[in-house]
Amino acid sequence: ASDRRARDTAVMVRSVIVGDHEMVDGGAKRSKSLSKSDLARVKTQLLDPKSARKIMDHLHTMSASSTDTGSATTGPIHAVCLDAMDKEIHEQHFVQLGSVATATTTALSDALSNVHLVSLITAPDMGFGAPASSPGLLAGAVPSAEAIIDGLQQITPQLLAFGFATSKAILPDHKGVVVPTDRLSVLTYWWGFEVCMPPPTIEHLRAAASPGTTLLNLLTALSIVSPGVREVLPFVRYISQFVQTEWHMIEAADKGKGVVCCATWIMPAALVPRPWDFPDPP
Repeated sequence: ASDRRARDTAVMVRSVIVGDHEMVDGGAKRSKSLSKSDLARVKTQLLDPKSARKIMDHLHTMSASSTDTGSATTGPIHAVCLDAMDKEIHEQHFVQLGSVATATTTALSDALSNVHLVSLITAPDMGFGAPASSPGLLAGAVPSAEAIIDGLQQITPQLLAFGFATSKAILPDHKGVVVPTDRLSVLTYWWGFEVCMPPPTIEHLRAAASPGTTLLNLLTALSIVSPGVREVLPFVRYISQFVQTEWHMIEAADKGKGVVCCATWIMPAALVPRPWDFPDPP
């Protein structure tokens, strides 16, 4: 019963995020809108970590469209990590800066000007054995430096306009995505996002004077530097504050391989930590 309820709620979450349409006489007809009581029930279940995890387990297996078959793409839309371990990035780029929350735009741009990201989707095998000119974490060289987005003030949430949140979206091939086990990474899906913290990230945050501030700096880099997960940028402070205030919950979820914190787009501040459950790298 609880599993069926979780799946029904997952369907409602999809309806809220992308809208559901039914094909009638060759045309698309919007399904009946959710009632206020339905929305209240969704909110209540997403705020409870136990039920929220069941709902997100179902969302993981669902495509963005209710008319898609089981073979439709359900993996991440974007998946990125930094080109060095979290501690190295902190020492090289953030020690002098302090916190991005109090830094000026110029200081932040200078700090991030030499930060490079690696896309985990465009390099399915992480670049292992590939020439230096190839992308991927293990290629002969890291990707060339990417320009910082011009003007942080111009960055605004675009959740409702996301092309991947429609049944007509063209989604990338994610079959070869390998989540790194030595540094922080972020994966975004049509339904929400995951912040993946393997043991080295957990240790780095544990040793920091303020885990939330340290994570905020790293998440900002992952969001701003191209080809980062810009869709997460409006929520990096929520994520960082959650880690700061619920650090005991995150440590309790760690079973030795790390922790994954996930949330939906409709309630991005309601994060749910779970033990690391990604397959080991090949």
